[in-house]
Formats: sequence, structure tokens, C-alpha cells
Amino acid sequence: MKPFVKNITKKFAVICMIGIIGLLTINNVMFLHSHKLDNGNFVTHAHPYDKSNDSAPIKSHHHSKTELIFLENLQLLFIFILISFIALDVAKKKSYVAIIRVFYTQDYEILHFGRAPPLV
Repeated sequence: MKPFVKNITKKFAVICMIGIIGLLTINNVMFLHSHKLDNGNFVTHAHPYDKSNDSAPIKSHHHSKTELIFLENLQLLFIFILISFIALDVAKKKSYVAIIRVFYTQDYEILHFGRAPPLV
């Protein structure tokens, strides 16, 4: 892939990740709530819902078990993606640098010291 396209792709991915993390933060600030499960455990997660109908500290709308697991661990998904991007970038940049030192010796004798010879 050409370096120009690669740079644009990386910048686009970074901007998208920053945007998604920003949206997740706003979602957590506005819609964070808890549910009490049948076994007595509490699950805290965030998703948009109508807060005007339910003012209790423990919310009454229901989710399936799969939804609760997904919503509770949604933030870990983006952290995993970020770590994956970093690991792939480090793996691609791993290269070896060889340092070659070249020594030059002077094999000729200097015949003229001082000024240059006169022009005729």
C-alpha cells in the first residue's frame, strides 16, 4: 500500500476511535444506570432510554442476559481494538538497522603547502 493511502487510513481510524470514545463517554454521563438481577447482583451499564418514565435508582426496564453482558463490557471492546492497533503498528515497524563504518585512509602525499601555484 502506498504511504499516502496508509497515512490517510491511519488518521481516519484514529479520528473514528476518538469520536467513538467521545460518544461512549457522553453515553455514560447521560444514561448510566443499574439493574438488580434475580440472584441479587447489580449490573451497571449505559444505553439511551427514556429517563422520564423511570426515576427509581434501580431501573425497571428489562434486558436479556446477552444484552446485559454486551452493554456491561462494551467499553472493553474499544480498549481491545486500540491495543490491537498499537500491537499491529509496533509489529510492522520492527526492523533492524545495520551501522556500517567506513574508514578512509590517505594514500597520497601532499606536494604543495600554503598558496596555490601562480598563473602564467
